[in-house]
Parts: sequence; C-alpha cells; structure tokens
Amino acid sequence: MTDNQYYAHQWLSRMWYIDIEIEQLIVRREAIVSSMSGIGKYDAEHIPTQNGENATESKNIEYSIINGQIDKKLSDLSTENIRTLEVIDKVEDNMLRGMLKARYLNRKTWKQIGKDYNYERSRAFDYRKIALDAVYPFIPKGEIIT
Repeated sequence: MTDNQYYAHQWLSRMWYIDIEIEQLIVRREAIVSSMSGIGKYDAEHIPTQNGENATESKNIEYSIINGQIDKKLSDLSTENIRTLEVIDKVEDNMLRGMLKARYLNRKTWKQIGKDYNYERSRAFDYRKIALDAVYPFIPKGEIIT
C-alpha cells in the first residue's frame, strides 16, 4: 500500500474509532444498569456508601453522563459519515464508489465486497488499491487522524 493509499484508508476509517468508543460507552452504561438492579428505588437515607455518598445517586449521575457522551459520539459519527459520503461521491467510477461505500460506510470487509461483486478475494484487494487511489485526491489533507 502506498503512502497515499494508506492516508486515504486512515481518513476513511476514522469513524470506526468513534464506533469503538460508542460500544465501550454502551458496555459501561449496561454495567451501571446491572449494578443498580439490586439497589431498587432511590432512597437517600438507606443506601449510603462508605464515604457517605448515595450509591444510587452517583450511579444515576454516571449513567446520565455516559448517555450524554453517547449522544455526542453519535452526533460526531453522523457528521463524519456525511463528510465521508461527500468525499466518496466525488469518485467518478460507479463500481469504485460502490466499493468504497460498502467498505467505509457499511463496514464490510474486502472479502465480503469481493463476494458481492463476484470477485476472488485477491481481485477485491486489487480494487481496494484502485479505489483508494481514486478517492485520495478528494480527501482533505492535513487533518490529524486519531
């Protein structure tokens, strides 16, 4: 993979990191819900922790914070998906554009894409490089990809 292809791939894949963060937050939120299932209804007088805090209240606050973080990440993901779609739509070749959408917006593997297009896996990987070369000129340059 050339440097240009690698940069295009990294830029197009950046939403996957947001997906991972969302999944981690959802797992944390589910853990909070599980830990609260034995607490029952909110009762400020009967559920103090060792340091005097109310366990239910602190869990509710943490749950609320995590929900806010998930909402923010979902908004970020939506914005980045739109930006990615705008870049991919600039590719003139319909097949390459479809492959790029399948990979970077629908999160399919190149093996799955090859199957969809009735190509052997090795041929799908050849198209991967061609597609990345085709989209590279439209990728915003100079963005820090995290």
